[in-house]
Amino acid sequence: MNTLTHSAWTILEELAEVKVADARELVADATYELSRISKQKLQLLELLDEYKEKLIESQTDVHSITDNIAYRHFIKQVNDLLEVINKEERDAEKILNDREELLIDALKEQKKAEFLNERQALIVKTSEKRSEQKRLDEIGIARFNQSSHHGLSES
Repeated sequence: MNTLTHSAWTILEELAEVKVADARELVADATYELSRISKQKLQLLELLDEYKEKLIESQTDVHSITDNIAYRHFIKQVNDLLEVINKEERDAEKILNDREELLIDALKEQKKAEFLNERQALIVKTSEKRSEQKRLDEIGIARFNQSSHHGLSES
């Protein structure tokens, strides 16, 4: 019975380990996605800065009205993309935070399962020691009785 209980706790601990591994993988995926989105955002910001400089340069040249209009249009498109990417970034951050919370919960469950498994193993070990001591005591008593009985029959 005790070894069966011990096995159940071991299985629960192993399941908790699997849950932690899965949660870590989800966190890694979310971290990668957030990183990818952040890189895209940085590229868009660099592009925006570049075209703002081009717009400023084109405004000093009287003959570049079409360039000026094109730069303004492109800057608007990049700003629209930045709005989209900012939303994606916020969503990715929320997903990452949620997954980190799941990982924390899984780690807590794993620690609890480890503790319970260790506690059960200690209970089993203590029970086995008591049983062994009881057997040794019974053997000792039986030998004592046998020697006492043997000693009485010789007298």
